[in-house]
Amino acid sequence: MGLASPVKYSSVSAMERKIEKYFTERANFKSEIYSPKKGDIIEIYEQAPLHLTGLCDYLGISNQELDEYQKKEEFAELIRRSKKKCEAYLVDQCVKLHKADFILKNNFPSLWQDSTDNFVGEELKKVLVEFVNK
Repeated sequence: MGLASPVKYSSVSAMERKIEKYFTERANFKSEIYSPKKGDIIEIYEQAPLHLTGLCDYLGISNQELDEYQKKEEFAELIRRSKKKCEAYLVDQCVKLHKADFILKNNFPSLWQDSTDNFVGEELKKVLVEFVNK
């Protein structure tokens, strides 16, 4: 299945430059906050959140299109590294909020998901069989 819209990036280097620009701008993100001590608005430069939605928006593509690019051999490693960088940020920053699992499951569903495996021990199986057979 091909991309839903026209191909925006025909070369890995063009996409890589854009991705690096996203990460650089997010690393030096300027916020303005009011400082009661100074009685004025001050500028603070800080690391802005890194996430796939923001990256895709910056690239001008959807999450689905990013996944389609990743299926192409020449783009696969670049996108894998970019996703890992976003994932690492979320793990580092969100653990303290006790919401990392929710964020990671929604941004990286193939890697972060609840297990649905049910393991029943042999003793429990015997008890259940006896109960059912009564």
